[in-house]
Amino acid sequence: MSRRTTQSASIIALISLISLITLNSFAQSGRGRPTAPPPQPKPTPRPNVPVTTVLGIPEGGKLVKQDLDGSTSRYLLQNKLNVVIRERHSSPLVSVNVTVKAGSVNESDEKAGMSQLTRQMILRGTAKRPGAAIDKDVARLGGILTSQVSYDHTSFNIIAPVESYQGVVELFSDLILRPAFNASDLKKAAQLVVLESRREQDRVASAATEKLYATAFTANRLKRGSSVSESMLASVTREQVQSYYQNFYQPENTVITVVGDVFSIQALGQVQLRFGEFKKSAAPTKPAAQPAPALRTVTRNSASTETTTPPPAVQDPFSPNPDEPAQDMLRYANSRADISQSFVTIGYRTPVFKPDKEGLKERATMQMLAAVLGLGNSSRLWQGLREGLASRDKSSVAIETSANYLALPGAGMLVVHLRVDPDRIDRAEAEYFREIERFRRELIGNGELQRARTMLEKRYYDAASRFEEEAQALAISQAQLGDFRLFDSNLARLRAVTAQEIQQAAAKYLALANSTVIEYEPRNAQARTFTPEKFAELIVTFAAGAAQPVRPEEVKPAVALKTFTQGAERGTVSEGQNVIVASVPLPLKDYSVLRGPRAYVREDKSQPRLSVSVIFQGGRLIEDQTTSGMTELMLRAMLKSTTTRKADLIALELESYGGEIRLVNEADFFGYTLDVLSRNAENAVKLLLEIIEKPFFDKEELVKERAALLARQLQRRDDEDVRANELMWLSLYPGHPYGLPRFGLAEVVKTINEEKLEAWHARTIQKQFPLVVLVGDTDGSALVSRIFSEGLKRGDLDKTIKVGLPTTMGPPEEKTERRNNQQTAQAIGFRVLSQSISGPNDSYAAEMFSLLTASGRMLEEMRDKQGLTNDVTVGYEQRLAAGAFFVQFASSPENEQRAREVAQALLQQMASVPPSDEEFEQGRNAAIGRYAIELQSHPERSLEYARAVIYGRKPSDVETQPDSIRAVKKADIKRVAESVIKANQVGRG
Repeated sequence: MSRRTTQSASIIALISLISLITLNSFAQSGRGRPTAPPPQPKPTPRPNVPVTTVLGIPEGGKLVKQDLDGSTSRYLLQNKLNVVIRERHSSPLVSVNVTVKAGSVNESDEKAGMSQLTRQMILRGTAKRPGAAIDKDVARLGGILTSQVSYDHTSFNIIAPVESYQGVVELFSDLILRPAFNASDLKKAAQLVVLESRREQDRVASAATEKLYATAFTANRLKRGSSVSESMLASVTREQVQSYYQNFYQPENTVITVVGDVFSIQALGQVQLRFGEFKKSAAPTKPAAQPAPALRTVTRNSASTETTTPPPAVQDPFSPNPDEPAQDMLRYANSRADISQSFVTIGYRTPVFKPDKEGLKERATMQMLAAVLGLGNSSRLWQGLREGLASRDKSSVAIETSANYLALPGAGMLVVHLRVDPDRIDRAEAEYFREIERFRRELIGNGELQRARTMLEKRYYDAASRFEEEAQALAISQAQLGDFRLFDSNLARLRAVTAQEIQQAAAKYLALANSTVIEYEPRNAQARTFTPEKFAELIVTFAAGAAQPVRPEEVKPAVALKTFTQGAERGTVSEGQNVIVASVPLPLKDYSVLRGPRAYVREDKSQPRLSVSVIFQGGRLIEDQTTSGMTELMLRAMLKSTTTRKADLIALELESYGGEIRLVNEADFFGYTLDVLSRNAENAVKLLLEIIEKPFFDKEELVKERAALLARQLQRRDDEDVRANELMWLSLYPGHPYGLPRFGLAEVVKTINEEKLEAWHARTIQKQFPLVVLVGDTDGSALVSRIFSEGLKRGDLDKTIKVGLPTTMGPPEEKTERRNNQQTAQAIGFRVLSQSISGPNDSYAAEMFSLLTASGRMLEEMRDKQGLTNDVTVGYEQRLAAGAFFVQFASSPENEQRAREVAQALLQQMASVPPSDEEFEQGRNAAIGRYAIELQSHPERSLEYARAVIYGRKPSDVETQPDSIRAVKKADIKRVAESVIKANQVGRG
């Protein structure tokens, strides 16, 4: 749920922990005689506890124990609260995460939804912060609040500028320790839980996974997925919510994680001060302006007088998650929905691996197994099923494939997803089980091991690239495994996994009798009449050995894949106990070449990774009704073949370097972003350059990519939020490229051949030098001068791109698609033409207006007062020729019209008057904070530099944008809002 410095050398930051330094210092005697001196008495051990940094810490906040690991510390407070703090000085942000070990498996079937309801009631506020006051405070702090209920935990996270750290901790302490639990809020909160549950069931991938759990488990409460008991929610009492809170929201059941630009001891002091009073039964039952007293209940007698009774003892304890019986045969189910493609989801259960040496080794083995099988475009399943290498005729039988190992409450599970054409489901399942049986009987070679290891290393750095994601990962390691250090040490365990261990795990767990198969299909798909027994018999006809154990003599070496030389590790430093090495990014530098590409580099050695964006202007901006989809298909096809490499080698080489190439196909520009482990950056960049400069549009590969793009169009239509936004743009700009869908028109894509792509490549890429942006662990201009300047050659250049401006248009028409879903998603938009955004800071004023609207009256009215929606997104999107201001939300179908009317009326009302001082501060701080939060990601920062250049700004404006936002006045916001929010210019999707 969304409420959504420079120095050339590393800085050595010495933490002044006087007590720690004293413990590690020993007095040295003067020169003695040649004979050995008598042994010195050993000092009496003293607890490794730092000095107190703030005054007035409650007794429960006193420090009991500290574990230090490099720049990360775990502190145990006297009230048994665990606090994990990791110092990251690469960005002036901080993320605070509160994770409580309480989720849906802690609810009995009759109470399903209680964890979601408790979370909703906590977010309904406190005596100090009722309702939307929370969202306003988060915006004022410049932060983003997210929260979620998982199967075994509930988490709350705020990421904000580091100067807001104290305010974030104070806000969290108020929310977690003093929720109001107002009876008047209960009904609306219960309605939002129902809306949230139904919305989750409308999401195709989530629904497919939950149907897998419903079939795979018979006792474990995972079988319920995210479904809730609507009857319980309709009759739930305040006392029942309090009972759940009292059972689980206790300090010994909670982990607080802080990641960011802080120093551990100072950060710890604020947590001690605010959470030191965290103790059992701390929830107040009646709002109070002063600090909350012990929990009490209030009853009313016939004379309407209040009587106070002592808090009841915790009653009706929530029973533990039942143990799941062993599985001894295949389980199968088929279900239908209003979707466009079939999802085949296969699950294989494993035991719960304990967090000891052997259990952690087995978990790492399963993660490596999943990576070999389904992580990336060079994985077994992608190459075998998506690229067709497993089939006799080499034809593609799946649209997408993936595999992940999940450590679930009471079970582990390897989950495989296959997205397939409904007409090819039988073929896809046959090829899948054949591939699995080969995999169970093969010893993979060094090439597959290398690729899987580097891809998992890349995933680790992905998780650590954003403070909020790293805070969540550390919290889960501490909460589930009991040791925050296991998040970082897992890389070493993954590297130690052998091919033999992967084969043995595959033979053991990927057995037919241990599998669960779920087919989630369109309503009009051909009927399926299988029973589990008949389906298992069918699988044996596909793969004869599927029902038999793997014998040792059957195990053979797999086809050897090529290995690739890894570059030297970069930036490795050792961290002492009292020293933290913090790499601070350097300013952006311009390395543009006179007759070559414009190039900008931002060195940031905080992580061993590099992002490289190669961007061209145009693309979708110059498409029309006859070429819509050309840019997207060209970008996809270029990745499949060059003049020297075929698709399988491109994918293998890239992923062996720990690299991923992301397609960039925005409304005004296109290209690629390469994100790669920096030790392999040079080789990966050379590969990217060959893809751009020397593509070979292979006819067979084009057939696969064309089919995949058509399938992606259908998939996008199944995503109600994305589709509503797409329809909104169509309603605003009919006949203009901005009204066309990103993935093109199906009737156009079907006609595109290799000749058309070659012509489009010559027109859009070969006629211009790209914009090149590097962000991350690199050494200045080395890659630019050595690779891009020499590798990019151009003849005749187009110095201008003809862009069609939106012509005079009448009122937009509503664009509607009817789907049989439980929720209605709506996007309401307003055209933003050049005359509406004319001042130098008008775009910032529009952004501020969107944020103060989303965090203020819009949420207060639509969510808190009327219960029409659980979340509202308000945004402004700038484009080269025109833009849009929009509000997006989902509601129950019966509230569709009312929600739309309320949203539009609120926008009109807020645009007609200047914002209050409080709203202005919210919008300004939120705009500054959210911008910095988004730029944590190297790929996103590189694209933001590119946007600045393409939209006529200096790339250095990205760094100075906070100053531009601060220059916005209240009158600017009102002027821009009035020019944009016009009743006769509203479009709807």
